Amino acid sequence: MSDYLLLGGVALCAVSIVLAVIQLLRTEPPRAAVITLIVGIVLIFAGAYCNPDPFQPQDILSAWARITAEATGTAP
Repeated sequence: MSDYLLLGGVALCAVSIVLAVIQLLRTEPPRAAVITLIVGIVLIFAGAYCNPDPFQPQDILSAWARITAEATGTAP
């Protein structure tokens, strides 16, 4: 569960950057980007809270590897 929360939070944070650029180019206040960024940060913290091990930046890549291995059926 923590892998999904972690990757979802990272994805939302990345999408918020794109939203901010689009909204600023359209001369709109980036409200949707800020909300998306806050939700992404909350998901990252929730994923780190659910995992008993300390959170490290390398956990993002290992979470991706575990989820893709689970999707292809090669999970241990």
